[in-house]
Formats: sequence, structure tokens, C-alpha cells
Amino acid sequence: MTKNVKTDVLRVAAGNFILGAVMVLIFALAGYFSIEVIWGALLGCSFVSLSFLWLAMSVSKNVEKDPENARKRVSATYTYRLLAMALVVVLAIKLPVFNWVAAIIPLFYQRIVITVVGKMRIKEDSEKEVAEN
Repeated sequence: MTKNVKTDVLRVAAGNFILGAVMVLIFALAGYFSIEVIWGALLGCSFVSLSFLWLAMSVSKNVEKDPENARKRVSATYTYRLLAMALVVVLAIKLPVFNWVAAIIPLFYQRIVITVVGKMRIKEDSEKEVAEN
């Protein structure tokens, strides 16, 4: 993985956990705070962060290989990540240690966080380009 990809993976993980902390705060303000909410948030945020890392590693690894087959291999990892997500949802629902709502909400964070990180990357790249000229 390149330095930029590693930076983005760390930013996505930080963004996921920041949103998770905000969610726990909202649960607390709404009167639904419990240890199960914290465990659920940790489960969901950890999963989406690891899922993005898995995607980044898969893309980085397959870019170096045959481009024609790279798309197939990356698509296969999508299926595995989706199955893993289903497992996380089932675990969150079945195990009483997790608040299942607090575990599932973070699964929607990734799209938001990736959009923000992408905009940050574009801004940084344009600032570097201006500085170089």
C-alpha cells in the first residue's frame, strides 16, 4: 500500500470512530446509554474500519497484477466483505453484550467518511500542486 492509501485508511478509521462517539453521545442524551451501546458502537465502527482496510489492501494488491482479472478479484472481496457484514449484524442481534442498533448504525458511516476523506485528498493535492508551481 502506498503512503497515501495508508493515510486514507487511518483517516477513515478515525472518522468512523468519531461518528461512533457522536452516536454514543446521542444515545446518552436520548436516555438510552448503556455499556451495550458502547460495545455495539465499537463492533460496528471496528468492522467498517477493518472492511475499508480489507478493500484498500485488496485493491493495492490487485493493481499490481493483471488489470483484466483485478476487477474480478476485487469484486470477489466485495462478496466476502458483504458476508462478513451479515455475520456482524447477526452477532450484534443475537449476542446480548451488544446493542444491535448501535452496532448497525456505523455500517452506514463508511460512505460519509469516505466522501469527506476524498474531498480532503483533493484539497491537499490541489494545495501541493499550487505550492509546486
